[in-house]
Amino acid sequence: MVTTDGRSRARLADGRRLDVWQGGDPAGHPVLFFHGTPGGRLQAALGDGAARRAGVRLVAFSRPGYGGSTDAPTSLKSVARDAGHLMGDLGIDAFAVLGVSGGGPYALATAATHPDLVRAVGVVAGIAPVLAIDPAVADEQAVRTALAGDPERAVALQDAAATRSAEAPGTPSGDGRRQRLGGFVSPEVLEPWTPTGRPGVPSYRGASRDALAFTAGWDVEAQDVRARVTLWYGDHDRVVGLEQGRWLHAHLPTSRLVVHEGAGHHATLMAHWTDILTDLTRPAG
Repeated sequence: MVTTDGRSRARLADGRRLDVWQGGDPAGHPVLFFHGTPGGRLQAALGDGAARRAGVRLVAFSRPGYGGSTDAPTSLKSVARDAGHLMGDLGIDAFAVLGVSGGGPYALATAATHPDLVRAVGVVAGIAPVLAIDPAVADEQAVRTALAGDPERAVALQDAAATRSAEAPGTPSGDGRRQRLGGFVSPEVLEPWTPTGRPGVPSYRGASRDALAFTAGWDVEAQDVRARVTLWYGDHDRVVGLEQGRWLHAHLPTSRLVVHEGAGHHATLMAHWTDILTDLTRPAG
């Protein structure tokens, strides 16, 4: 694996590629970071300095449909399997996971899928099962199609709807006609991922796959997470509300919920990188 400034590309056993980033302390405690929606591996680089201070080897990869990672059918469990393969290829046989916003479900899925590998789980402003929080999203065409068992058609519908909505002129950001992408991602947030910014890749492919993975039924069970879980949420978060953290806390037997007063969505992570990484790597008990 050739690395430049922490960036590299891994190849999985089935031939797919994953864009990878590594930073922090190379000899530190390994933490696998799951980026938000939309996002990519370099989101983890925001925590590079904090990882060095906390003695953490920080690893991240871009999920299918983002950047140079191969576009592929995506579920929580499929990404969890990719995570296990990647960490094995890096020679890491025990690690913590940290998922931010849209990365939260994938961190939990990795802990459920690899209970022998994952020692601790951190979820920062993470998405809970969308249908449990907002059953009305089951009426959206893409979600109905995914629930009917046609995930590729569902992704195409979601991708097209997000593109149309983002391209509609004169639509104010508060307009209720925005495509919700499972109720939490708006075209304003997705603007950097338009075709101009990602030539040759469908405009919202990664985000569409994420949204449907969250919405059309989780394929892991919360009770299968055995590692200790810490949930960090802000009580002023208008993107992923505190009710989602409370739902996860109620359904994850090993979890504790930390609420940051006055914090919005981004501040829940950015102001607390060092504390979060230190918490994830503290000894059990």
